[in-house]
Order: sequence, then C-alpha cells, then structure tokens
Amino acid sequence: MHASHAIAKSIGKGPYFAQKIRSLTRYIGCFHTLPPATAGKHNAHPSLLNDEWIAQAVYRYLTVLADGEITPFKLLHHVNKIIIPSLGFDIGAEKISISCARHWLIKLGYAMKEVKKGAYVDGHECANVIEYCKKFLKEVEKNAHLRCIYRDEELEPIEPSLPPGEKLHIPVYHNESICHSNELWHQVWVREGRMPLRKKGEGCTIHILGFIIEQTGCIALNKEQLQLNNQLPPGQKLEFTDAREIMYPGKNSDGWWNMEKLIVQVKRMIPIFERMHPGTVGEFFFDQSSAHGAYAPDALNAKEMNLRPGGKQCSMHSTFIPMDNPNPTLRGMPQDMNFPMDLSSDDPNYKYCGKPKRMQQILVERGLLQILIAANKGKTPLAECNFCKGSRETQEWLMREAQAALDGQDELEGTTEDVMQPGSSITCCMRKYLSEQADFKAEKPLLQITIEAAGHKCHRAAADGTFPTAKRLVPEILDSCPVKTFHAFFRKTWRYMDAYRKGLNAKQAEFAVKKFCSHRAVGREVMMSLGIMENPA
Repeated sequence: MHASHAIAKSIGKGPYFAQKIRSLTRYIGCFHTLPPATAGKHNAHPSLLNDEWIAQAVYRYLTVLADGEITPFKLLHHVNKIIIPSLGFDIGAEKISISCARHWLIKLGYAMKEVKKGAYVDGHECANVIEYCKKFLKEVEKNAHLRCIYRDEELEPIEPSLPPGEKLHIPVYHNESICHSNELWHQVWVREGRMPLRKKGEGCTIHILGFIIEQTGCIALNKEQLQLNNQLPPGQKLEFTDAREIMYPGKNSDGWWNMEKLIVQVKRMIPIFERMHPGTVGEFFFDQSSAHGAYAPDALNAKEMNLRPGGKQCSMHSTFIPMDNPNPTLRGMPQDMNFPMDLSSDDPNYKYCGKPKRMQQILVERGLLQILIAANKGKTPLAECNFCKGSRETQEWLMREAQAALDGQDELEGTTEDVMQPGSSITCCMRKYLSEQADFKAEKPLLQITIEAAGHKCHRAAADGTFPTAKRLVPEILDSCPVKTFHAFFRKTWRYMDAYRKGLNAKQAEFAVKKFCSHRAVGREVMMSLGIMENPA
C-alpha cells in the first residue's frame, strides 16, 4: 500500500492510480502476463463499419464477389479502391489499414482457421515400441563420442574425440519438395458452418530435390569455400558447387524424376560433400521410393528373365555359382548370363549367340533343375506361378489371410474372388527358386552401389499465380533459409530423444518439446509443468 501511494505521488497521481498499480500487480502475480488491452473496444469507438451502406457493401463482397478466397489483403484493397470511393468518402481520410480489415472480419463472424498436423496420441503405447525406444537411446548414449555435440547457446559444434582409425559419420538426408505456381492459402477466413469452394488444380509443378545435413543445412559450398574453389587449378576445381536440383515435371517440360537423374545428382553431390567435410563418412538416408530401389540395367534380376532364350530380355552381368549350391563341384564356378559369341554351328543354342540365357538354362548349369522337378512331383515347374504373378498388394493380403487361418481366425473381409494361397516353399516356380539364390539376393540397388563405391554408406530405411514468377521465387526462397533453420529442425529431434530418456510418454513429450523450444534438451523443470498439463484446474 505504501509503495503504490509513493509511486503515484512521485508522478503526480492520486489514490486511484495507486489502486490500479495494486490491481495490476495482483494480476501479473496470478497470470504471469499483462492484462489484455481494452483500447478501442468500447461501443463509442467510431468505425466505418457502423455505416449501413459500407456494411452492406462489405457483406456483399464477402459473400458474392470474393470468390471463396477471403483474406484481409483482398478486403483492404476492395474497401479502399472500390467501396469507399463509390460512396463518396474521402479516400485520404477514410482509408482503412490491414489491422482494421482483420477486425472487420472478426466483427462479421469470420475466423482464421488452419488444419494442423500433430502427434496422434490415443492413450496407448505398445510395449514393443517402448522397449525399442529404450534400446535406441542406450545405443545413442553408448556411441555419444562418435557424433558431434553442440553448445546450446551458440550452436557451435564440439568435435568428438575419435579413437585411432575411426571416422566421423555424418547423416545425410535426401529431401524432396513439390510446390505449385498458384498454391492456395492454408488459412482462410470463413463464417461459422461455411467453407469456400477451392480450385481443383494448383498450376504447374516445381520439383525440388536436395540433400541436407545437420551441420550446414543444404549441401552447397559457402562463400569462403566458393572463393577457394575458384582459385584451384582445373583438375581440382569442382564444376558443381550446389547439390540441389530444380526441375519442372511434365510431358512437354523436364519429364519426370527417375533413377537415372537421381544417380547423376548423387555423383555431383558426393564431391561437394567431401569438399565440405573431408575425411568423414556420409550416411545417406532415402525413403522406400520405387526409384530409390531400382537396380542397374545389368543387375541379376529373376523378374527380368524369360523362360526361353531370345525375346525382350536384359543382358545381365556374369556371376559365380553360390557356395551353398547342392553340388560341391559347382560351388564358386564362374557363370556367364549370356551365350558365348563363338558357339559352334552344331550347338542347339547357336542361333542365340551373344544373347541372354533363359531361366531354365541357368538352373541347368547350376544343377538345380532336377531338384526343382523332384520338388514338383516329377513335373517340369512353371516359369512363374499364379501367386508370383500377383501384385505386391495381393501378395501381402494373401499372407495376412494365411496367417489369420493359421491363428484360427475368421476369413478376412474384402475378398472378391478365390485366389491361390501362397506356400512356404521356394520351389513353386523357376522364377521364385532362382530369385532365392544367394547371388541374386545379394544384388544391391544402383543407388547403393554408387554411394558405397565412393566410400560412403546408403540406407533406404507463394507466388502471384503465374508459373514464371514461381520459377523465379523458388530458388530465392530456398537460398534465404538460414542455417539456423536446419539447426532448429535437428534440435527438435534431440529434444524428443531427451524427453523419452526422462521417461515421458508421447503426449508429455510433445508438450515438453513445444515448451522448451530454444534448447536441444528439455529442462528439469518440465516435471513441474507436467502437473499443470495433467491438472489444468
């Protein structure tokens, strides 16, 4: 009481001002924030929207002329350029601002709404998932000396202490993004119970493909590295200094992204990565895209082989008969996948000189055809059985149905026709038997071969609506993203790990990560905050 009166008297105020100081102090002590401002919220505050003609014109624009896309910017432009001049108001004196346009939308019953993605929590966490999280965190702690650690404040890396012969392994992630020349707003102003009709198409597509790492963000030389690269002789100078690729998919444009283009990008990217992080090993991570799992044209692939020689068939590279072959005399022997060019004229395969061999011929040379015939009760097996011909989705459904029958459950719903049940044997057909051979199974995707050949590791685990403007803006926006943006992305991952390490469940971890967004770990005081989250009252 004495302090409030002293403060009021020192600035020439009276007891009422002292009373307001005490009231404000109690409010801050209770809610830890200033009270909301009440300026301009009383009924006597003048507003152009109180004018009946302006209110009707604005309402007509929002319901009829806005074409479903309502934003404060569009309302501001329409009111200042059309409504106010048409009613004879002085535009210089009566011009509304962007904040005024937002207040008008709120008064007319509109609200800004956005569909957000978050962690889905159903209150149940599987025991195997919890056990896996604990095992993963133990491995992280065990190998903490092999990864970079950052200071919380400056985000400067602290290099790990590596034992002799060890190299720093840096995770590298392949990032793909697609944007359109006239992407729609994610937030719209709508009245209660109404949604605007939006356009079906979003314009031409821009496909962005790049590689990101925790230390520097996108893989590209910085200004200092570019200057050093320009001073190098032609043999050591990098031709490409940015691993990012931007293409415009379409039939009449750049075509579509495929394995060939990805391999070209990877070969350009690896020298840039090695220049930025010399002496390190890149751990490359890709999703399970069909392009990422494509094989080389000459890879051993039973699906590309025919039953008989000739026809449309890929030419595969030579191999060695696996060491688990039933015939010991054939183990480790070289085997050509094509017929020799110098076959004699009396050879039954003379007309196939230099052409790929058929599946049956490969099985005969390995001594496996007789085993396959014996497994099929003396009959020559099919090149491909009905089950192997089915699509991947059909095979997965058949596997689930077989497991359900094995467990004594009822027949799964969704069956439209009777299909052949899969068997556990690999001798159902030639293609299946050949694909299970060790050398065929050991064949790696072309992407993995390219990266491992370079000494690294591979894991597959807003514009104006015009396309030219979008093409110009996309590189500018990507270049404007600071390195701190990528640090923030990876910091969030470490915060989730620290939250699970402290024993929090999924819902509590999401709350802790949002609350301690400025650190790489959640603070100890999170336990006090969890009590508020669980008991809001």
